[in-house]
Amino acid sequence: MTTPHRTIAVGGIDTDVGKSYVTGLLARHLVQQGHTVTTLKLVQTGCQEMSDDIVLHRRLMEQPLSDFDRNGTTCPYLFPFPASPRLAARMAGVAIDLSVLDRSMSTLQDHFDWLLVEGAGGLMVPLDGRCRLLDYYAARRLPLVLVTSPRLGSINHTRLSLEAIKTRNIHLLGTVYNLFGDHPREIVQDTLAEIRQALADYNLAETVVIVPDIRESKTAGWAPLLASLC
Repeated sequence: MTTPHRTIAVGGIDTDVGKSYVTGLLARHLVQQGHTVTTLKLVQTGCQEMSDDIVLHRRLMEQPLSDFDRNGTTCPYLFPFPASPRLAARMAGVAIDLSVLDRSMSTLQDHFDWLLVEGAGGLMVPLDGRCRLLDYYAARRLPLVLVTSPRLGSINHTRLSLEAIKTRNIHLLGTVYNLFGDHPREIVQDTLAEIRQALADYNLAETVVIVPDIRESKTAGWAPLLASLC
């Protein structure tokens, strides 16, 4: 019996919050469970030739680059200017075509058990003149993993993200609390408590996966995050 593919969106409260590390580590976990897994970076800005994030995913998964990576299927839009997807595309003289993103997703779903779809920047960045990243996820009914952190501003950004998720009726699988970096213990503890309270306030999935600083460990308790999909 063929296992149906499962697709998860990975979004963050802001840029540089650790979405790529979380995507790669979650993919690594699924590979270790015996599944075929790949990742899709919808849009990458600020680099050329090959998506830096896809390279990072494969390194964390301990897998070589695939033909889908080399032919651009796993990152259909790559722009050199480090900006929002819409502006970076404009600077390159093109517009992002959502059907191109859909084709990449469909192709990868046909070849893998699991597909993790990583966006660019925060949830509300514009992809084109009408669609923002979270709207793209919502229209395709993708369950979402939200990545946050203890850095200053995270409480505000997390609550705003959760409100946007709730408004769009997106299935939130859980929140990933990324401890990468040097943060005062008091802020780490207080921010975590505030995030748990926010999830309860919005009546969203209260599953929180704590990801240690990757310089110390690549292990996290992913099972509760995936329970509703397995």
